[in-house]
Amino acid sequence: MAAEIIHGLNSFFTFRIGSELFAVNIGNVTKILGLTDITKVPNSPRYFKGIINLFGDVLPVFDGRLKFGFPEAKPTKNTCILVLVVEIEGQPASTGIIVDLVGKVLIFEPEQIKPAPSIGKGFNNEFILGIATVQNEFVIILNIDKIFSEEEINLINAVE
Repeated sequence: MAAEIIHGLNSFFTFRIGSELFAVNIGNVTKILGLTDITKVPNSPRYFKGIINLFGDVLPVFDGRLKFGFPEAKPTKNTCILVLVVEIEGQPASTGIIVDLVGKVLIFEPEQIKPAPSIGKGFNNEFILGIATVQNEFVIILNIDKIFSEEEINLINAVE
């Protein structure tokens, strides 16, 4: 894989799932694809939509709505696949996540990013890098290397 993950940038790519605004480090985003036919993989979790052919490579695709606990919804003209590079066992791997709407690149200085809230036992905020505010709206900044469970990492490894 030629893609390299660039850490430490203060530029974040935003996208929406439902009414919520999320962001990931721009170094993790490689492509934005229109929604395309996705080949289902038998006996996979509901949030794992399947695989697509990405320029000759197999790309696993997850449904962002289901992954983050939102209700399933019909795709719109704005629905797309965000192709991300994540680090799995020290190696870069590509995966796709279906989002409702891509946004823009925002720059957050470290002091603008507040720690993820601690809600108590049972709430895993490990995948939230922090929270920022833009025009009175919260932006949930994701730690993309932490949002996939061991089971999901195995799915990604299985199709690569």
